[in-house]
Amino acid sequence: MDTTAATKKILTWSIVVVSAALLTIKTFFIGYYRIPQNGMYPGLPAGSALFTTKRAYSDASSVKRGDIIVFVREENGQPYNYIWRVVALPGEKVEASGESLVINGQAVQRQRIRETGGKSVYREQIGAVSYEIAFDTAPRYVPPDVLLTVPPTHFFVMGDNRLDARDSRYFGPVSFNSIIGKKL
Repeated sequence: MDTTAATKKILTWSIVVVSAALLTIKTFFIGYYRIPQNGMYPGLPAGSALFTTKRAYSDASSVKRGDIIVFVREENGQPYNYIWRVVALPGEKVEASGESLVINGQAVQRQRIRETGGKSVYREQIGAVSYEIAFDTAPRYVPPDVLLTVPPTHFFVMGDNRLDARDSRYFGPVSFNSIIGKKL
């Protein structure tokens, strides 16, 4: 066999093996999503690509505050994937009203960072976890007020664009069983 034919055969098999490995990784380990709206602005504005780890959690106790999760929720008989941030864990008391967020009787700490595109951007900190959030300076909607204790194996999730996100303030805590991924 000449070296050109051997090289082509090796190259072909290499491509097949790499393609099979990538397909396996995509199917079982890595998720890819495109953010359709601005609910996770400023960190993940509309149109952003997001890679996730599938089956990222062994049990509910491994979900951490601040994690960005992907979960499935049914609306009008159709399943939808949602991508929101975990702000409260099982057993925690949540009070949310307008721009105010209180967890276990402690107001969440915020520091204004900048104004941009009609939004005020803040650094929000809950315990040791911090991230950026945004509030519209002229909101179209104000989410409903919430006062609840997060049930066991459930999580209270919110979009980072706080006044433009249909999240746990609208549909309640998210079950651990509905989580299908965690942002890489």
